[in-house]
Amino acid sequence: MFDKLKKAAEEAGKRATTTAAKKAAGEVAGKISDAAIKSKTPEAKGDPKEVAIRAYECLQKGDRKGWLETLSLQLQKTVDVGGSASYWWKTGRHYVEDYGVYYEFQKEDRAPFPDQRKFFFKRKNPDGSDRGAPVPCTVRIDEDGVWRVDQQSV
Repeated sequence: MFDKLKKAAEEAGKRATTTAAKKAAGEVAGKISDAAIKSKTPEAKGDPKEVAIRAYECLQKGDRKGWLETLSLQLQKTVDVGGSASYWWKTGRHYVEDYGVYYEFQKEDRAPFPDQRKFFFKRKNPDGSDRGAPVPCTVRIDEDGVWRVDQQSV
């Protein structure tokens, strides 16, 4: 059903004669795609955006226990033996403690799988200016049906 609607919106965009009509058709096609993805997403506990925001909030506060709870179960098991999650914590805390950096939610972007969400956060200097490019954070439905972080850039 969603595929037919999306195709119809895309065809309308091709036939449109004004820029505004083409843009509107493109927006409709995008919304139909988003609805299709959400309709295929399995039920999960929690809100993926809130999980991503909480991960950065805990990182900023130095709340390692709270931050760990936002990570996937697999990452929780391996964080103390090195690897990506250990790097995220050490590097993120370094930016916060040594440079006064903080993270601010920017947007949600499309993710390639229905059980995954991708968010971007702005890394900010203490004066509010941007520090580099926005950083991504992906959240996925974990094996126990809970949304958890599976990749966090700092």
